[in-house]
Amino acid sequence: MNKKQFLNTYKKIDSLNQERTENTQNRTLYRSEHDERLIKDFHYAKFQKNLHNAQQSKALKELLEKDNWNEEDTEKLLSSLR
Repeated sequence: MNKKQFLNTYKKIDSLNQERTENTQNRTLYRSEHDERLIKDFHYAKFQKNLHNAQQSKALKELLEKDNWNEEDTEKLLSSLR
C-alpha cells in the first residue's frame, strides 16, 4: 500500500466516524414531549417512593448507625434497597 492509498483510507475512516456521530446526535431520546414528561414524572415518583421507604426504614437506620459492618450487614443493606 502506498502513501496516497494509506491517506485516502484514513480519510474514509474519518468520514465514516463523522457520519456516525452526526446520526447519534440527531436522534432524540423521547418520541414526543408528552412521552418525555410521562417518563420523567414516573422516574421522579419512583425516586420519591424509594426516598420515603429509605427514610422510614428502621433496619437501614440501624445499619447506618453501626460502626463495624460484616457480610450480613451488607446483604441486609442491599435487600432493604431493593
